[in-house]
Amino acid sequence: MHIRSKVTLRLAALTLPAIVTGCISTDPGPAIEQAGLLAEGRTSTAMTPGEAWSAPFTDRSGIWNGSDPIDQETALRVALRNDPELRRQLALVAERQADLAQSSLPPNPAIGFGVGIATDGMSGAPSMIQLMQQLTWIWTIKDRMDVSDRRLKAMVLDAAGTTVRRTAAVRSSFSRLLHAQELVALHERYATTTATSLDLTGALAEVGELPSLEVDRASIEHRAAEAALASARLEARTRRIELLRAIGWPEHRTEFSAIGTFAGADRATGPSETEVIERAVLVRLDVAAAEQRVLAEEADARLQGWRRLPEVTGMVDFRENASGRTATLPGASVSVPVLDDGSAAIAKASARVEQARLAAAITRENAIEQARRALNRWKQARQQVILFEDGLVSSARDVVTRSELSFKAGVSDATELLLTQRRMIELEVELLAERLTASLAWVELEDAVGGSFDLPLERPDTEGRANS
Repeated sequence: MHIRSKVTLRLAALTLPAIVTGCISTDPGPAIEQAGLLAEGRTSTAMTPGEAWSAPFTDRSGIWNGSDPIDQETALRVALRNDPELRRQLALVAERQADLAQSSLPPNPAIGFGVGIATDGMSGAPSMIQLMQQLTWIWTIKDRMDVSDRRLKAMVLDAAGTTVRRTAAVRSSFSRLLHAQELVALHERYATTTATSLDLTGALAEVGELPSLEVDRASIEHRAAEAALASARLEARTRRIELLRAIGWPEHRTEFSAIGTFAGADRATGPSETEVIERAVLVRLDVAAAEQRVLAEEADARLQGWRRLPEVTGMVDFRENASGRTATLPGASVSVPVLDDGSAAIAKASARVEQARLAAAITRENAIEQARRALNRWKQARQQVILFEDGLVSSARDVVTRSELSFKAGVSDATELLLTQRRMIELEVELLAERLTASLAWVELEDAVGGSFDLPLERPDTEGRANS
């Protein structure tokens, strides 16, 4: 008991610093909350990520019943709740939080035991207990924790950025479904128009006012319109399947419709290129994450610099022989960096710092390019929408109306009427395509500047939350 009490006191003295230092929790809650806060205001929905993530991703209750018409707001809410990719990112945040907690812990102390057998017949049977504690962690812990903390912050930013990208993908998928539905409606109207023309030409041919060739032409045009309509309906079903996958309901039935308008297609004005570039550099989450990775590699380079110094292990031996004589032997072991002086590890860490800096520069340049390209695509598509909507399509509709009246009056033939009808549908299809392009470009533009133009023009704040 005498030996055990002394051992217990010495063990407590060695492990006390570990208890005091290792106080960072493995609970990822604060870090996940920070990811949600960073994503707020960037997802184009009033539902906060924190509210969506409060329920399991398999919970499909309370937002959409799967059969009612779905609007963009509802689609985004469902995606935030049910998309497993977002929950996978949160699991990665939890992993980084655990890494941070681990980095704050010192190595476990080692305990050695020994019982000897007397060989001289005089000293009795000696016993020994040895306690060892690695001490190098004391002066390296700050850098090790800094590495893990920066990697955690980068992962938090990545998780928030993934949330923004996934909601942007939902918005794009929703716009494609709206386009597909409007295309179906357009082909339905055209099929009805060609059916009317076919009936009219058939009636005129029966009374001898038109040759049968005109009936054949009208019949071919009507069959082509029906084929285009059938294809458009299947395309709309494909777009529904894509949207269901984007919101996390891939196996759901497709008997539903989307309601809403093309986002950004009818905006009168857009941002300046200067604002777009500035926001891409300052507000984007992936740019901020790349900068955090640079800081993490710099901290790791500082950590590797400690390898030039000896590694120290403190130890205490307690010995007692059979005759009751005891001895306490405090000491230390030092690993001298002679054969491995740490230069290779330091050089590798320096190279990783340079890689991280270059990766951050590439991320910034890609962000600028994406934002400028999206702005230019939106301006181009918006210009085409105006030209088609106010000029070409309205004029084509007037021409079709006059052609129908002329045909009924016997002034023009069926071929001319079919040509004007076909040209009108072609222009309306092109107008729909341009509206879709404008909408997709606007969604990409908002994603390229960080998720929204309403955000303050400042870097994302990751301080004081991730490791609280």
